[in-house]
Amino acid sequence: MAIDFYTAVGGLSGLDMSIFRRLKREMPEGNSGVDPVQSLADLIGREGRGLREFELRVHFAGEGKLAHPDRNDIHLEVAGREVIWRVETLRELFRGDKHPPSESGMEHYPEEYVPFFAVVEYNLVSACEYFHDPTDAAILDVYTLMRRRPDAKSVGAAHHVVWQAAALALGVAPFSEAEYQAVFSQLARSARHWEMGPSSRNYIDYLRTSFAE
Repeated sequence: MAIDFYTAVGGLSGLDMSIFRRLKREMPEGNSGVDPVQSLADLIGREGRGLREFELRVHFAGEGKLAHPDRNDIHLEVAGREVIWRVETLRELFRGDKHPPSESGMEHYPEEYVPFFAVVEYNLVSACEYFHDPTDAAILDVYTLMRRRPDAKSVGAAHHVVWQAAALALGVAPFSEAEYQAVFSQLARSARHWEMGPSSRNYIDYLRTSFAE
């Protein structure tokens, strides 16, 4: 499964699609917020490639079974081969003390947070090709856990994928802990919006349809 941070832009819950199309045209050259953390910048420098050429790889060895269960080893493909970016904790990737918009402001998906939302949701829906779609309640639990305890022990494949996606988002551009929490609060609200019962899977269905447009 390959996910390009910059092209994983399209179809978030309640977001105007024109924002995605514009951001996709502008990134990375037009995204002044791109500022990789040192460890990722060093990796990019060693490979002699542009950031846009790196794609996240999540490998599965059968239904829902991760081939590389150590989520701290983030596999990136560049120029036809894989390299590993080691991330010990998400907390070490928080940068700055910027305050996010209010809850009502985040519900409108401010443009500066669109790449974060996109890489998480696109990774998640792409990974569902390799395991059964999680219920809306299960996704809500993952997002809530990510917000409250960013580095909690993995509770399954979906959590693993979301954690690595969040690491990529935090590694590519600076986000504070408060901004991180605001993003996952909004993701949780989105999953809760689609939850119609203990077995509903409306959120993943919605994302799959939206990203296919």
